[in-house]
Amino acid sequence: MNPASFFSPDYATARAKFRAAAKAAGAEVVTYPHPLQGPDGGDLSTDVVRIGPADAHRYVVCNTSTHGVEGFCGSGPLIGVLSEQIYRELPPNVALLLIHAINPHGFAWLRRVNEDNVDLNRNFLDFSQPLPVNAEYAPIHQYLVPRNFEGEELAQADAELAKARERLGARGFQTAVSGGQYAFPDGLFYGGNKPTWSNQTLRRLLPELIGDATHVMFLDFHTGLGPYGYCEPINGHAPGTKAFDRLYEWIGDCVTSAQTGTSSSTRLSGTIGLGVMEALPNAIHTKTTLEYGTRPNDYVRLALRSDCWLHNHGDLKSARAKEIKALIRDAFYRDYDDWKELVYVRARQIIRKGIAGLSAQSDQKD
Repeated sequence: MNPASFFSPDYATARAKFRAAAKAAGAEVVTYPHPLQGPDGGDLSTDVVRIGPADAHRYVVCNTSTHGVEGFCGSGPLIGVLSEQIYRELPPNVALLLIHAINPHGFAWLRRVNEDNVDLNRNFLDFSQPLPVNAEYAPIHQYLVPRNFEGEELAQADAELAKARERLGARGFQTAVSGGQYAFPDGLFYGGNKPTWSNQTLRRLLPELIGDATHVMFLDFHTGLGPYGYCEPINGHAPGTKAFDRLYEWIGDCVTSAQTGTSSSTRLSGTIGLGVMEALPNAIHTKTTLEYGTRPNDYVRLALRSDCWLHNHGDLKSARAKEIKALIRDAFYRDYDDWKELVYVRARQIIRKGIAGLSAQSDQKD
């Protein structure tokens, strides 16, 4: 079967294909309707499938569309796993939980963020406590998303960003921009001021569907960092922990870590993996981000800035809006058969490695 056939041109098609693949596999789809609609007026939802031995209490959890538009990438492997019947390989103690579009609004509207401009992967915090402060973001906010995103004003903004990059260094600049910020609701990588719909939905569905979990491997699909089609497994645990070491044992030395400085990603606050651990507090967790490369960093950053400007100040019905939406789609989803094959084959391999690792894992608590 051609892996490219598992991928979809838009959210509505992806949702329909996932649900059809689940039906063909004999699996029930549990649907969590989103309160808003897509740009075409269609329904939005997070759709979830549990498949595998009924008595299994160890789960490989595959999550997609934490960053909405990145759902193009994550949707393909979920549909492929069902279509190729990978679930038939499961040992008696392991099942799969497939979460299709935890941020359906962002997926449908071609946004990395959600309906409130919130970056879901910065939103899993205790909002009753003081929030992290990103002191380096504030001075560059006005240049990242200027009111006028063209001509002299844009040129001046770009010049100021170049100065900031020189002052902070490449890694420091990346941290300032993308590490997460909680002070500018109209800005980039905004973590919000309360749990989002997607945050609450994840915390609801996990106990409802796999509240019996004793062991969980969480795979979160992302795009936008790294070389074309390359999958970087990013360790979601602190160095020196058993979970940190487990990922290297299960997947190999290709695993990277933002905390040790080997990852293309910077350190983040409020990640979705924390929400998974809090929703299933009695399970032993092993979590990783699968980060697939698409375009160079500057290209991706321009797409994010353009989309943020569009939703802050632009006209969503304009010709320029169509250009920006095509830009951000291309920044996070390379619509080429070879890229799709690279995504799916590596995802399938890591899912299989996770199944084997989980099946053999000790019951001893970390």
